Amino acid sequence: MEKRIFDTYYYIDEQGYSPVKEFIFRLNKKEKAKIKAYINELRMLGHNLRRPMADYLGEGIYELRPKHNRVFYFFYLRTGIVFVHAIHKKTKKIPPSDIQICLKRKNQIELEEKYIEKTELEVKYGKN
Repeated sequence: MEKRIFDTYYYIDEQGYSPVKEFIFRLNKKEKAKIKAYINELRMLGHNLRRPMADYLGEGIYELRPKHNRVFYFFYLRTGIVFVHAIHKKTKKIPPSDIQICLKRKNQIELEEKYIEKTELEVKYGKN
């Protein structure tokens, strides 16, 4: 059976700024590598990716959970995943204001596809 690879996209705002892309860019090398590894797993497993790597937060929003960083996403159409927000988690629960940001961006994208940009990440099979 052939594996289905999900396409991944960044949310971009009206000015062309991608908060998730910028968040990842500012991380140190080790944190970047961990997030990219989690994204690769997500691209290969999709909805089947579970805790401790990912979790469902409700209203169509999920989170990738590499250490103290959180990257929020939703599934788009049949084979797309859109990363809409990212934070360095400092509290036990995700702040409601961050969930609201995710939902607002999700709604923007579902209304107008212009708010997404394809990621440049590659999926690699097997051990590196």
